[in-house]
Parts: sequence; C-alpha cells; structure tokens
Amino acid sequence: MRVLLAPDSFKGCLSSVEVCNAIEAGIKLADNEIDVVQFPSSDGGEGFCDCMRNIFGGETVAREVTLPLGNRGIAEFVYNSETNTAYIELASASGLTLVPEDKRNIMASSTLGTGELIIFAIELGATTIVLGLGGSATNDCGIGILYALGMRFFDVNRKELLPNAESLDKVVSIDEEGMYDLSGIKFIAACDVKNPLCGKNGAAEVFSRQKGASEYEVKQLDKACLSFASVLGIDPNIPGSGAAGGVGAAVLSVLKGRYVSGASLIADSCAFDAALAESDLLITGEGNTDAQTVYGKLVSVILAAAQRRGVPSIVLSGGLSEGYEALAKLGAVGFYALKNEDLTLEYCLTHARELLTSRSYELICEYKEKASV
Repeated sequence: MRVLLAPDSFKGCLSSVEVCNAIEAGIKLADNEIDVVQFPSSDGGEGFCDCMRNIFGGETVAREVTLPLGNRGIAEFVYNSETNTAYIELASASGLTLVPEDKRNIMASSTLGTGELIIFAIELGATTIVLGLGGSATNDCGIGILYALGMRFFDVNRKELLPNAESLDKVVSIDEEGMYDLSGIKFIAACDVKNPLCGKNGAAEVFSRQKGASEYEVKQLDKACLSFASVLGIDPNIPGSGAAGGVGAAVLSVLKGRYVSGASLIADSCAFDAALAESDLLITGEGNTDAQTVYGKLVSVILAAAQRRGVPSIVLSGGLSEGYEALAKLGAVGFYALKNEDLTLEYCLTHARELLTSRSYELICEYKEKASV
C-alpha cells in the first residue's frame, strides 16, 4: 500500500513539511510496511519555495533583506538556472511570522524585502519571477516592492515618502526614472485569493485585522489603497488585486504579471500526477477546513486531482468547521481533526505534532479495517 501526503501548512503552527513528517510517523506506527510519499504543498504562502523546488527543481538562495518593520534578516528563494525561473515566497521576506505579535504595526510595515529578493533573482539571471502571495504582514499595495525596483513616491510638497502603508494616501506623484529594466522579465502571481483591492471584500477589510490593524486602520487602509491605485493607474477591481495586502495589484497592474492558482501549479504538475498515479490513498489537510475550502483552496484542488485519478482521499486538518462536508463531493472518504470538544485550541497548537501522529495512526487503522471488510 502506498500513501501520498499532500497537506498545506497548518498556518502559525507547522510547516507542510512538518505536517508530513508527523503524519508519516503515525502511519508507520500503524503499519511499517506502508510506503509513504511526502508531497508538502502550498498555495503561495509559507512553504511555497520548498514545494516549488520539489516539483520544478532549483537551488535555494539566501540573502539579507529588509524585513517588514525595517530590521534586517535572512530570506530565501529558489532559483532554477536551467529555466531562468525564480520562485519567491513573499512570506519569507515580508511575512507575518517575522513580526512578533506584540510588535505588529501594519501602517509601518513594508514589502521592501520581497522587492529586494526580486532584484537578487534578476541579478542571478532570472527572466521569470513566480511570486507566492500569502502570509504577508503588510497592507502596502506593493509599494515596498515597487520602491526596491526603483520607483519613487512623493507627497503634495514633492517630499519623498517612505515605502510603507502609512504613505499610501499621501502619494500624489511618482518617479519611474530609476526603475530597473524589467522589459525582459515575466511576473507570475501564484495565489488562491481572488479578492479585489478595495471595498468590503478588499485587502484591508478582509485580511488586515489578522495582521494587527485596528478598526480605524482598516477603514484608513481601504481608502488609502483606493487613493494609491488612482495615482498609479491600478484597476482595483481586478480579481486577485487584494492578495497579500494589495501586492496582487502591484504585480498584476504595474508589473503586468499574470495570475495563476498556487494550488493548480502543484496539482497540474507532472510530478504530482505521477505520484498520484502510483498511490492507493491520498491524505491532505490544512489548519482549518470549512465551507470556504471547497471554493478553490489548496485542499479542494488536491482532492479534485485525486478524484480524477480515482484515488480515494482523506482530509486530516487542525479543525473541521461548518461546511467541511462539501468536500465529500470531491471524493474525500474520511475527515479527521486535531481539535475536538475535549481539547482547547491552545492545546492543539502546542501539541500539534503529537496529535497529528495520533490521528494519522487512527485513520490508517480505520481505513485498513474498512478496506478489509
């Protein structure tokens, strides 16, 4: 029996690699003869670079960059010299996990470090930049990225502005004279967020609170994004513009990039299809599975790929919330969660590895028992 593991990360808790390792440990406890194949996955957030390297190849490159609040740190990206393609995970340089909870300041945060990674990749020879948009600490509409690429921003008094969210509604003019030559560079935004830039479904309203924004800042950011978009000629209604705190808008409108589903990059790859074809069971999961998962999130895309291949699948997530049952129509034959009424969320987060191993042991035992009937 061969089991394919293709989970997303359990955000804020375990990477997809760590999730795979914990699940495999439980499977081996249940039956050491089972062949386990790990395929840690990501829709564009944490773990994106590892996933892309596993599928498409390349080397990990580490560089010092500017982190969200201006301090310096090391970030990584993957570069494939054969295809001249760089895979850049925004979360590595501009991610929420890089900012301690008690220091989160969304107005002062910037994606400058992600822009610096883009420059490093171009200098290595990259002609295609695939940006994984997820897990950001920012809501700066990509002003940091554009600044790193040479664009400068000015207020009504022609004073140059810092490249952060606080500057967005003060920008009245720009200078592109020092912009990097991007004429031969192709940008791809890999993400499964299709929100517009502004409004009730926009970047600020939907995502900024989890990054530390107050209610006042949420409203301020939404207006600032609209103002910034107007100055730069950005269409705020393009689906995906609201991804990663508005970075989608900069990539799609200013850098003329195209949008792809991060999950589909994985599910449509030859490597994943080959792994599926040789598997008897797929296990996937995420931090919390709910009614939204079926609408194009990574877990649903992975399940659909397994269904097309005729491979039975099981969902093992941190939590199962209302509406998760809809995934049954995508072929899922079992649902398991770390969280139950006897365990607190805090306990599950602290003991996620042990619980994953325990639950995977249980699900394999149950699956084998049902298969033998």
